[in-house]
Amino acid sequence: MRIGMVSATYDPSVVNGAVRMVSLYKRYLEELGHEVTIFTLGNSTEKDLEARIYRSSGIRLGKYGYFVSMSYSREAQAMLAQMDIVHCHHLIMSVEMAHRYARCPIVYTNHTRYDLYTGAYTPLPQPAADAIMRQVWPEYTSLADVVIAPSKGVRDVLADFGVSARTVVIENGIELDRFLHPHQPRAKSDYGLPESAKLLMYIGRLASEKDLPTLLKQFAVARELVPDLYLALIGKGPQEAELIEQVEESGLQPFVQFRGTVPYDEVADWLAPADAFVTASTSEVHPLTVIEAMAAGKPIGAVHSPGISDTVEHGVTGFLTAQAAGLDAAIVALMADPARTRAMGAAAREAGKRFDIHRTVAKTVELYEELLEARPDLQRSEPHGRWSRRTEKWAGLLDQLADIIRQSDDAIGGNRTWWPPGEITTQRPIDE
Repeated sequence: MRIGMVSATYDPSVVNGAVRMVSLYKRYLEELGHEVTIFTLGNSTEKDLEARIYRSSGIRLGKYGYFVSMSYSREAQAMLAQMDIVHCHHLIMSVEMAHRYARCPIVYTNHTRYDLYTGAYTPLPQPAADAIMRQVWPEYTSLADVVIAPSKGVRDVLADFGVSARTVVIENGIELDRFLHPHQPRAKSDYGLPESAKLLMYIGRLASEKDLPTLLKQFAVARELVPDLYLALIGKGPQEAELIEQVEESGLQPFVQFRGTVPYDEVADWLAPADAFVTASTSEVHPLTVIEAMAAGKPIGAVHSPGISDTVEHGVTGFLTAQAAGLDAAIVALMADPARTRAMGAAAREAGKRFDIHRTVAKTVELYEELLEARPDLQRSEPHGRWSRRTEKWAGLLDQLADIIRQSDDAIGGNRTWWPPGEITTQRPIDE
């Protein structure tokens, strides 16, 4: 099959769970003999690390590395029209691009709790963000032929927000052997700690949606009962400086380590000496880092929420609390009985085996084949050729914004650093 993966961003512009899943899909689908092409936005002069990536220019959104555009390059448009199946990994622009240019069935995987992200990254109060998503989620998912939810909890969230499109559950997958058998496992001494220390691990973006300030507060409370407790955070993100300041102000510097990013090939090695994995995030859909930690034999301390509760079994593979503010109790419980901690780690490792990437890819290919074989009516002779009404309105606003920015740049005689080189257009694409 010729499979098009449509993503709002891609490595190396942004590295997050969705991007990692797209990269894994590409690699393992290609191993099965399929031809996979990535369609994304970004700096068109950027050197890509993989073949068959079409990166169209757009407007960069601040410091987060994301781009927005109302068009693909003509080359990308022409290639997208040749795909047998298109799989979208972001809600609005990815689905819209596929809907406009593709001549084939469209699959959409919901990787993100857009309701919570809208509340976290805009000035909108959460009720207003929810109201917006009750319009946006149903409208844009209706452009796809099938929606994939990575967990039952997220399937229920989509239904609660009015999504009526056919929705199937296909869980995220991981490269299981990498975490079952780390190549060069590190020791606690590599963290500057004695082997008797109790080490908690967090791996992921340092960003507001992960609720890391609460994690640090709950760690401090737990340390009052577990004095030899330490926390290592692997990853970077826009909240890093704020978190470092919080640690310094609370006097936790000797006990909290910010390790920065490590190559993905080494994540399992650095995870190896941890006694448990912890997270306060309630914005997950099916958390890859939690799954990876489980496969590595680490019990989990987390908050009961969609995605997390689908993955972690309370009292068996970890401890879940009703709220992030109670996470200290889960941490203390994990550290209280070493024998129980080891048993939970063994159970977590066994549970993690069901998330093998080979299984995930096989189920996804079955879905592709079903759409191609059982629904020939989904094969269109021509692309849809137009945006949805909502995006038509947004396109006009984006065009106005682009004109203002261009005029501003002309006035100061230069280009803003966040404006990527290459062709930049928000005008309606011309189909050729």
